[in-house]
Amino acid sequence: MATDRIRMTGLVSGLDTETIVQALVSAASYKTTKLKNTQTKLGWKQEIWKSMNSEVYNLYNGKIDNLRFEGNYNAKKSTIDSNVASVTSDSTAVLGSQTLEVHQMATSGYLTGGAIKDQNDASVKSSTSFAELMKAGEFTNEENTALAGEGIKIKVNIGGEAEAKEIAINLNDSMTDIASKFSKLGLNANFDEKTGRFFISSTKSGGDANFEINYADSDDSGKKVLQKLGLAYKIEDGEYKSVDGDENPPVKIKGQNAKIVLNGAEFESSSNTFNINGLNITVQGVSDRDPSSLTGFKASTITTSVDVDTIYDSIKDFFKSYNELIKKMDTYYNAKANKDYDVLSEEEKEAMSDEEVEKWEKTIKDSLLRRDDNLGTLIDLFKESFAQTLQLDNGKSYSLSSFGINTLDYFTAGENEHGLYHIDGDPDDENTKSNNDSLKKMIASDPEAVSQFFSQLFKGVYNKLNKEMRFIEGTRSAMKVYDDKILQTEYDRLTNDIKKQEERVTDMEDSYYSKFTAMEKALTKLNSQSSSFASMLGQ
Repeated sequence: MATDRIRMTGLVSGLDTETIVQALVSAASYKTTKLKNTQTKLGWKQEIWKSMNSEVYNLYNGKIDNLRFEGNYNAKKSTIDSNVASVTSDSTAVLGSQTLEVHQMATSGYLTGGAIKDQNDASVKSSTSFAELMKAGEFTNEENTALAGEGIKIKVNIGGEAEAKEIAINLNDSMTDIASKFSKLGLNANFDEKTGRFFISSTKSGGDANFEINYADSDDSGKKVLQKLGLAYKIEDGEYKSVDGDENPPVKIKGQNAKIVLNGAEFESSSNTFNINGLNITVQGVSDRDPSSLTGFKASTITTSVDVDTIYDSIKDFFKSYNELIKKMDTYYNAKANKDYDVLSEEEKEAMSDEEVEKWEKTIKDSLLRRDDNLGTLIDLFKESFAQTLQLDNGKSYSLSSFGINTLDYFTAGENEHGLYHIDGDPDDENTKSNNDSLKKMIASDPEAVSQFFSQLFKGVYNKLNKEMRFIEGTRSAMKVYDDKILQTEYDRLTNDIKKQEERVTDMEDSYYSKFTAMEKALTKLNSQSSSFASMLGQ
C-alpha cells in the first residue's frame, strides 16, 4: 500500500521490513484490488448501457415514433406529361388523373433602363452625379434651380397604392444615390456600370406588387429627368411605349399573377406556386395554344398514384436499423463467459502492447451483459412485438410474413442473427433478393392494409417501450431501458468500500511498522547494553 510517510526500518536488524509488511498485508491489499477491478467492470458496464440506451431511445423517438402514424403510409407521387409545370403531392392528393392548363405565369414588375451617357457621351459610373449627365441648355433656369435645391420629384406607384410615393432627384445625386432612393421605396434597384443602365424590379411577383414610375403630362421637368436616367416610358392602350425622342428607351414588364385552370376551375396566384387539394404545382411555362379547346389552351395531364418506393424505403430503413440493434443486443446477451479475464494491473499493461491490452479489455467488456436481465427483457419486448399477428378492419389477420418480411431459418441465419428480419425481393439482401417482392406489391395493391397493419404494429412497440422506459424510484430514470440508478448505487457503494479497505490496509501497515520500530529500538538498546558490558569486562 502506497503511503506518504517516511519510515526508517531495518537499520539495526538488517531485515527487509518493507517486503515483510507488504507480505503481511497482501491479503487485505488483494481485496482492495478486487474491489477496484469490480468497480472498473461496473463502470464499463454503465458505459455500454448508456450507449445501448441511446440507440434504443433514438429508434423509439425517431423511426418508431414516425411509423406509428397512418399518414406515413399514404405517400403519393404525381407526374405531368408536359414541361409547363412540376408537380408533387402530399397524402391528401386524389389518386387518378387531372387536367391542367397554364394561361399565365406570375412575373415581377421589371424595368430595364435605357443605356445612358454623361454630357461628354462617355460611359457613366456609379459615382457619376446627375449634374454630369446634363448638357448645357437642356434644363430651364427654373429646373436648374429646383435641381440645385429640393430636387425634381418623381412619382412611384407600388402595388396599386392609392397615393404615389415620391423621390427627389438633385444635381449632386450619384447613380448609386438614385438607385438607393428607389430601393427605400420598397423596390429592388441597382445601377450597372458595365451596361450603363438602371435595373429596377418589384420585390415580389404578382399584380399586387407591380410598380409604375410616373410623371404628369404637364410635368416636363420630371419627364426630362427620367429621360436623362433612361427611365422614361408611357402607357398607351395598356401597353408600355417609349417616350418620343428617346434613342435608348427602357423596357418595362408588368407584374402579373399566375393563372391556371385545374379540372376546369380557374385559380390565380401572385407566385408561380399553387397548393390545391394535396397537389403542389409550380408553374414553369404557358400551355401551348389549342384553337379547338374551349379555353384556347392545350391541357396537360397530372397523374397521381401511391408512392410505393417512399413507403417501402421507410419500412426497409427501419428494419435495417432494427437489425443492427437486435444483433448487437443478442451478441451481448449470448456472449461467452470470460471468468479467466480480469482487469489488468499497471504492471501487466506495461508488459503488453497497446493492441493486446485493447483486445484483452474488449474480451471483458463483450461479456459484461451476458444473460443480463434488463437486456433479456428488452430483447423479448422487441421480438415478441414484431412476431405478433394483428386483425385489421377488413376482418383478416396479418403478420410481417404477410408482407414478405421474415427471419431466416435456423440453419441459414448467422450467429446472433436469428432475430433479424429480411424483406423478400430486397436487392440489397443476398439472402432474399431472388424472392418475389410481396411488400411492394401490397403497398401498391392494398395500401389500406399496409397503413393499418404497420401503424398498429409500431404503435404497439412504441407504447411498450414507453412503459419500459418509465421512471422507477431508486431503480430507473425516465427514458432508460436499464436500471441505471441501481448500477450507480452499486458503483458508489464500491467507492466507499474501496476507501474503507484502503484505510484498513493503511492501519495494518502502521501497526506492523510500529511493531518493527519497537523491535529496532529494543535491539538498539540491547546492543548498547552489550557494548557497555563488554567495555566493563575489558577494564
